Amino acid sequence: MENLSPQAIQIIQAMLAPGLGISAVGLLLLGLTSRYAVIINRIRLLNDEKRKYHKALAEGRPLEYAENTRYMSVSNQIKELLARSRLVRNAILSLQTSIGLFVLASIGIGVGFFAGSPAAHGISLVLFLTGMLSVFLSILFAATEIRRSFRIVMIEVMSE
Repeated sequence: MENLSPQAIQIIQAMLAPGLGISAVGLLLLGLTSRYAVIINRIRLLNDEKRKYHKALAEGRPLEYAENTRYMSVSNQIKELLARSRLVRNAILSLQTSIGLFVLASIGIGVGFFAGSPAAHGISLVLFLTGMLSVFLSILFAATEIRRSFRIVMIEVMSE
């Protein structure tokens, strides 16, 4: 670091600010992609169970009361899980967008310093703020998904 000029150090420090945002978003992404995988897996399992009931009906065997109740519960759970998966997907896409915006902001900061362009600094600021708004949007999607998750538990409990 001794060979770096004070201006180079300043450029690096300025470019690292969006990098910290990338790290924070990466942690959020890790949790959301795990949740997304669990939801998708649950949809697949319930869909397999639903196919068994469809097969029985296709063979002309009427469902007993307990089977019909479970079939309706599975159908409702799949519907709710699909809505949740859309919310988590949207949160993930918003976070990925924010990472892209943070990378562009970081590059813009570097270009702005080298080109000496105030416009590049302004664009970088807009990119960074838009990235932060994208993070906020993803948090809203995730919060809505968490709120909806309780519905599926209620459907499962009420069907027993």
